Amino acid sequence: AHTAARGDASLAVMGLSHGASPTEVKLRFYELAKLTHPDAVRDAPPTAGQPTFVEVLSAFEVLVAEEAAAAASAGATAPNA
Repeated sequence: AHTAARGDASLAVMGLSHGASPTEVKLRFYELAKLTHPDAVRDAPPTAGQPTFVEVLSAFEVLVAEEAAAAASAGATAPNA
């Protein structure tokens, strides 16, 4: 349940819904990274309500880890061909 809550929060930070594919997660991360990375926004003040780069990166890492765990779990339970 704790991991699911982290995943839900990560989806919210990234503006994604449940069922987002790994490709969608990756593309959204790249979009948000371009908007929030300190090198990209050096002279722009932060926008209220916009996630920081650290929040975006953390959310991306949680979602990638969950996907990897799900794939490993599916592989571990799949019958050998």
